[in-house]
Amino acid sequence: MRSLKFLLAAALTAVVLPGVTPAQVKSVDKLKFPAMPAVEIPEPTRVVLDNGMVIILVEDHELPLVDAGIRVHTGGRLDSSDKIGLASLTGTVMRSGGTRNMSGDELDDWLEGKAAVVETSIGSEFGSGTMSCLKKDLLEVMKVFAEVLRYPAFEEDKIEVAKNQVVSGIARQNDNPQRIMFREFGEIIFGEDSPYAWSPTYDTTNAITRDDLLAWHRKYYHPNRIILGLSGDFDTQEAIALVKEVFGDWQKGPAPEKVNVPYRKRTEPGVYYVEKNDMTQSNIIMGHLGIQRDNPDYLAVEVLNEVLSGGFAARLFTNVRSVKGLAYAVTGGVDSSWDHQSDFNMWMTTKTETTAAGIDALIEEARNLTASPPADEEVAKAKRGILNSFVFNFDSTRKILFQQLTYEYYGYPLDWLQRYREGIDKVTTAQVRQAAAKYIHPDQFAILVVGPAEGRDRPLSDFGQVTALDITIPEPEVQKVAVTEEGKRKGRALLASAVEATGGAKLVDAIESVSLSGSATLNTPQGEMGISVSSTMAYPSSLRQEMTLPFGKMVFVLTPEDAFLISPAGTNDMPDSQRASQEKGLRRNLLYILKARNQADFVAVAAGESEVDGTKVDLVQVEMEGDVITLGIDPDSGRVVQMSYQGNNPLTGEVGEIVQTFSDFREVDGFTLSFGTSQTFNGAKVLDAVTDSITVNGDVDPKVFARPEAQTARKEGN
Repeated sequence: MRSLKFLLAAALTAVVLPGVTPAQVKSVDKLKFPAMPAVEIPEPTRVVLDNGMVIILVEDHELPLVDAGIRVHTGGRLDSSDKIGLASLTGTVMRSGGTRNMSGDELDDWLEGKAAVVETSIGSEFGSGTMSCLKKDLLEVMKVFAEVLRYPAFEEDKIEVAKNQVVSGIARQNDNPQRIMFREFGEIIFGEDSPYAWSPTYDTTNAITRDDLLAWHRKYYHPNRIILGLSGDFDTQEAIALVKEVFGDWQKGPAPEKVNVPYRKRTEPGVYYVEKNDMTQSNIIMGHLGIQRDNPDYLAVEVLNEVLSGGFAARLFTNVRSVKGLAYAVTGGVDSSWDHQSDFNMWMTTKTETTAAGIDALIEEARNLTASPPADEEVAKAKRGILNSFVFNFDSTRKILFQQLTYEYYGYPLDWLQRYREGIDKVTTAQVRQAAAKYIHPDQFAILVVGPAEGRDRPLSDFGQVTALDITIPEPEVQKVAVTEEGKRKGRALLASAVEATGGAKLVDAIESVSLSGSATLNTPQGEMGISVSSTMAYPSSLRQEMTLPFGKMVFVLTPEDAFLISPAGTNDMPDSQRASQEKGLRRNLLYILKARNQADFVAVAAGESEVDGTKVDLVQVEMEGDVITLGIDPDSGRVVQMSYQGNNPLTGEVGEIVQTFSDFREVDGFTLSFGTSQTFNGAKVLDAVTDSITVNGDVDPKVFARPEAQTARKEGN
């Protein structure tokens, strides 16, 4: 195969072949170029083993390396609705969880010693795997690769690690506005009941067990469901023999079934809105269903997409960004999936105050694809852009290999890439115009905006009826005790004893603020970290917390109107997920709970008995403002010595069971308060905290809850 360097050199040489030279013309558009040189794409060897495994091989002797990849007929779109994320977890832990012969950690060490790589995953539409090694280690590494695919151990501790990573991602899924935009747009296009729009939740993740992973592997991992590709420094016939040696005794299973995943076949037009106030711009996306890649108009659509947003000279970039100055980023096109319809979408980011102008601009560009259809020159330029970049589709044998795996997996001809190039060259202007009229319908657009509620140039209702989308992250289901009148009576009595032990109802109800300072030791993966902490809470809804860490000071401020953090990098809005976590943390303060006991939505129920450090405690389950907290009360003293709830790990953000244990009770201005706290997350120690001082109802300057810039402005105004 010719190298990329040779191909680029050939292309540059073509520019200076006899014809019109740069010195003979006055503008670049007058340059004339000879026809593109013929491109030779290596033809792979395809073999099917007796057990049904398909093998695709492409030799490349440039370096003494071998790469391998697989496609497996499975995918996350086959998940059940109650265990969304099962396929993805299976793909992850298949590799990290070890095999019957090596633990996951031993496998890491063995591969590192060989300078080799073995990875597995399962995406929405297929399972994947990769292998890379030196030529001399091919047999050994391939045997290990086969072990991973055939005999995964799915170690319990690795499953927990993988689940915690998923849970951590769920906790942060609303931090990135573009991630929100694409996720919610997918649900609008495909329908909330379609697997193409599903995302894992805490409950679907927590419901997954090791038995589920084992069952998934048994169902889908058979040789006749796998396509294996090899590229690199080998002799094809010898490599085929090696694959037969390693995989040949693997017995075939049931044949792959035809995938029929439901999705909405007609987009619901309208305007959809996600309120996200921790940003100063709007993310806008609009569109409807697109096409499938085997559509006969696919190549004309590809050229149309290039006209619309193929580069700096394309319509969207030129008109929306450069001429109108409305967009930070703007792009769009008719997308196409291999075996189902994708979507047509155009999206952009713009200032909040130009939201409506941005929507107008995108709709105008969509309409102009038919009102001012692509001209011959636009189409010719678009085709050149596609063909000039075509070489990058096969500038390495590894790229060629993985393209072949994709074509084989979806049943497309293996010379699809060559057909693509030849087909693009034949696309006409008339075909591009017909594609625009056929596949882009502004009157059917669903329009989604993610951004602040205030500051837009015009209301979104100017574009149609607005549907507000709720992106609240569902909390994990909490096991609740049965609510009975007897249980509530006992719960109220236990809570009353806790109020009395703290200082009595009169003092507790009169609390307006609490300030404290102290230190804590965090147990991080890198070891213990000492920090100093101070906080001021003004009931019921304002909090300032300062932490001095080894790398500097972090300040978190929460008020009913604002939420921000101050770090060595400056002052920034608090992400929505972090704000929600801080709000819950404020309500999970023991004094807050005791003060809230008379609220209309407050329910306290006796929940049995337990032990804390060998001492019997009575449990009270408290539910308020949608939160469930269990208190452990010492029956002798009435003190609350423990509190547990579902919350975020302060180190990773993942959600699990947090247990706080209180000790070192002291008298403070008539109150009895804890000066020692330890905290665990899912049973593992997270921190130990020691309080040095506590002040109740002290003087609190409102400025402590203001942004630094606001304080400066007031000072200058005075």
